[in-house]
Amino acid sequence: MLRRAGLPVAALDHPDYPIPADRLQALLADCAKSAACEEFGLLVGGAFKLSMKGPLGLLMREQSSVRASVEVLRRYLRYQADNVEIRTAPQLGGLMIMPELLSARTRDSRQMVEMTLVMYVQIFRGLLGEGWSPARATFAHAPPTDHATYRALLGRVEFDAPVTGFLLTQDDLATSLGAADPRIAQEIARVIEASGALGPSISVSETVSALILRLMPDGDCGVDRIAQHLGVDRRTVHRRLAAEGKSFTQLLEAARREVASRQLTQGYQPLTEVAAMVGFSSLSTFSRWFRQTSGVQPSEYRRRSQNG
Repeated sequence: MLRRAGLPVAALDHPDYPIPADRLQALLADCAKSAACEEFGLLVGGAFKLSMKGPLGLLMREQSSVRASVEVLRRYLRYQADNVEIRTAPQLGGLMIMPELLSARTRDSRQMVEMTLVMYVQIFRGLLGEGWSPARATFAHAPPTDHATYRALLGRVEFDAPVTGFLLTQDDLATSLGAADPRIAQEIARVIEASGALGPSISVSETVSALILRLMPDGDCGVDRIAQHLGVDRRTVHRRLAAEGKSFTQLLEAARREVASRQLTQGYQPLTEVAAMVGFSSLSTFSRWFRQTSGVQPSEYRRRSQNG
């Protein structure tokens, strides 16, 4: 099964072996089908432990509260080159944690979505205790045939929801994690940042594309910001991209098209918000760019996609 997914069997003996997200998605789908197990990804996620997050898990433990751990997770997750961005949204009574898969193929995979959500529930269970469950967990996809395993792992679960995520209550967020040592936390953070520097064995274009997608919602995903996150200067980013036959402008445009298409297809934000999300200060400029790249106006693209 590993070979069918394009993965070496030796990966089983090396816990730090880098596995591309699309190949993991193929493996999960194959396993779920072979086992006739609709909730296979969910069960894989349920086996995850905070310790498996490595230095990032240690850094989360060295925070004063769960709220601080959330911020650490959001800030340092990119250094692990995960196919995940952690989004958060204030909710009545707490904070919604929304792990968002970045590649289109994994985003469309029920197995990957469920595995990822439960993984992050397990991470916070490692901080809040084995008996903890989120106040609410939601999936944007349709319900399964049997809800029992979902309720056992997540507690209250909703399907066909606007977002996929789980709710940390204000009490959860305020939970103290004990005697945190700022010096230890600082050293762990330094190690994480150093290990995340751009290296020759990493596909530079894939790394840069992932960072653009993660930083785009903040409105600052220029080459200088990308270089800062990678621990190199902008010339190094340009040079290494050129060695792969890519340019930063190409990757930025591709990321803009992906985010704009996704938001217009799946989201309900006003077009002005979509424009700002992909880096345009005015709706007219965004509309002109989108028409040039897609052949239709954003409003027409949204209407067609949402009407099937």
